[in-house]
Amino acid sequence: MINIPAAVSSRLPLYYEYIVHMEEQGSRWVSSNMIASALDLTPSTIRQDIKYLDKIYSSSFGYSTQSFRQVLEDALGISAGNNMALVGAGSLGRALVHYKGFASKGFTVKAVFDKREDLIDTDIDGVKVWQLGRMNEVVKRERITIGIITTPADAAQQVANMMVDAKIQGIWNFAPINLRVPPNVTVENANVMPSLFSLAFKMKVMASTKK
Repeated sequence: MINIPAAVSSRLPLYYEYIVHMEEQGSRWVSSNMIASALDLTPSTIRQDIKYLDKIYSSSFGYSTQSFRQVLEDALGISAGNNMALVGAGSLGRALVHYKGFASKGFTVKAVFDKREDLIDTDIDGVKVWQLGRMNEVVKRERITIGIITTPADAAQQVANMMVDAKIQGIWNFAPINLRVPPNVTVENANVMPSLFSLAFKMKVMASTKK
């Protein structure tokens, strides 16, 4: 598989969710027209994106959903599985630990870290809460590759530094702050406020066009 442009890689999770849904509905084949219609894209965009992936088995019926899913799982790193550690056992952190959708996609929360002493050695949905100072030890033992930050903004950079020291390769950041990390560490920001602001703006534009 060749290097995938950022615009294409941003659409791969959408394709994956659609293909999984179609498989669950019993569909064995999908076409570029079907995918485009479901995702509000053009068929040509789908076909161009597929060129960046490993070969997907196809026939006169379209693309095999099983083959398509397997190729996407490989491209997205789902098939290999990813162990995760979460820092910040507040409401958001707890909700993420409880989320059952991770496991079916190859992601497993193996450890939770927090600075509050009353939480240490407790568990959240069967996942143990550890002291922050034990991150290196736990990350190495559990072979954790992804760190999730759900702390307040003023603590996020320090947590990110600890994750980098523990050799975590990717950080899913929910704190409203831009993290500074080395080039070999990937950060994906999941700050919900810009998304909410975007929704409010779109609603305002839609309302103004109806006047």
